[in-house]
Amino acid sequence: MGIKDILCIKKYIIKSEKVIVPDIPGDKSKRWMYLLLSLLFLLVSALVSTTVVLLLKHEERHDLTDGTTVAVKTETTTRPVPIFAKNTTIGSRGKAFIVLFMTNIKTTTKSVYVTSDNGTDLNITTSPGLNPLLKSQIDRLTNIWSNQHIAIPSSMELESFKKETKAIFFETSHDVFVISHDRAYGTTGSTTHIPLNQLSTKYIVISSPPETKSQFAVAAITDNTTITITFNMETNNPLQIESESFKIGDTFNLTLESFETYQIAHNTDLTGTLIESSAPIAAFSGNDCNSLGNIGACDHLIEQLPPIESVDDTYIVPPYSDDRDAKIRITATQNTNITFIIGGVSQTLTLDAAKSFDTSITNTQTCFIHSENPVLVTSFGLHSKSSEMGDPSMTIVPGINQYLDYYKIVVPQGYVSNFVSIMIDASFRGSVQINGLPIQESAIIFEENISAGNDTYNVRSITVAEGEVTVSTSNGKGFGLMFSGTKYYEAYGFSGNSLLLYPNKLE
Repeated sequence: MGIKDILCIKKYIIKSEKVIVPDIPGDKSKRWMYLLLSLLFLLVSALVSTTVVLLLKHEERHDLTDGTTVAVKTETTTRPVPIFAKNTTIGSRGKAFIVLFMTNIKTTTKSVYVTSDNGTDLNITTSPGLNPLLKSQIDRLTNIWSNQHIAIPSSMELESFKKETKAIFFETSHDVFVISHDRAYGTTGSTTHIPLNQLSTKYIVISSPPETKSQFAVAAITDNTTITITFNMETNNPLQIESESFKIGDTFNLTLESFETYQIAHNTDLTGTLIESSAPIAAFSGNDCNSLGNIGACDHLIEQLPPIESVDDTYIVPPYSDDRDAKIRITATQNTNITFIIGGVSQTLTLDAAKSFDTSITNTQTCFIHSENPVLVTSFGLHSKSSEMGDPSMTIVPGINQYLDYYKIVVPQGYVSNFVSIMIDASFRGSVQINGLPIQESAIIFEENISAGNDTYNVRSITVAEGEVTVSTSNGKGFGLMFSGTKYYEAYGFSGNSLLLYPNKLE
């Protein structure tokens, strides 16, 4: 309703009030009638003026350089305002996703899990240029009531240094969460997928010092997308692409059409490599397989990368269970000063853009990280120190400004132990529910309160069963969520969300 509409309504009210005023005979009574009408007019005018002022305060009009005018809302969007993610397209909830599978060291079973709140139509499509037999095994239109497991042929796995049409497009009629899981005996990798509306044009690669290969991949969603890659690697270990040698700081350019993918792999760590594109793309990174310190066996590591504009500056990293330590990698998106606290001991450091710093925590410690500028924080779970449970896993940690109040995820089948780690303002500890019920104290295997600036956060690790899991708060308070699971020489890990709820504007 516009201001003009409001004024019209007020005019009608004045006319209505005039009709119901009694007709008092005589000059004196007429003067009273005029006085009453005047007072009524002043009252209505005041109401109209107040409404106009409120509207003008709610919307400011800004002229663009092309002469057009847009309305910019000035209401604040900072937390802890309840976001009610169950009813909102926000963070990792969305209606369209790109899925791909990077090279794994073994032939694997590839799965995608889609979770819906009240049912949704699901349309899965691949490139028109994909092999028709392979395409017929993937493309489908179906309906999901609550969750759906989709098996993907192993031949959809990417090969390095090839343009391929191996991106898979998932589109739904209602908001969903999408998780992919890539598994063979002794090697597992999982990631939470990012909706198309959250994709962007600038990413920074996260990987680890490789046992075999460090790798990343990109997928185009529009035709004629130009991609520029600026490499970060060891100075004495150049990368060969199509008979050309690339060193640290060198750029590689390519153009992809919709559904096309391209993967790059190297025998040295590619963390800090910058990916830029002319149109939004999906980007993934990790390792084909890595044991991270030669403890246990190697596992596949993969994460879909959040855009740089959606990266946070403050994080709480929970521990892993099953006596697994964690390696924490902090990667700067720009020059920054960082403070991190482990076991009550505070340390500071300075990182240049695209550089990383590694630290570690035990299975009984948490880590608080704050940076002056946005950083990516990645947690690598290690093999158990006391058993044969688990192996390396990779999870991009959610920042405290990326916390949602609702998640519905499928925990993969076939693992001995499955856990969720929950990070929430300690004042709201009791508001968290799993599958609609308060958390049972007997299910908590780790708990600690940690100071985060002026706030105190509660960190808990809780055992959960495989299958569909809903985690939410009763009052709309956001919280961080990370999943992990272990079995004999295998582990998986992924987060509920790794995107700022209100992304930063890139210069």
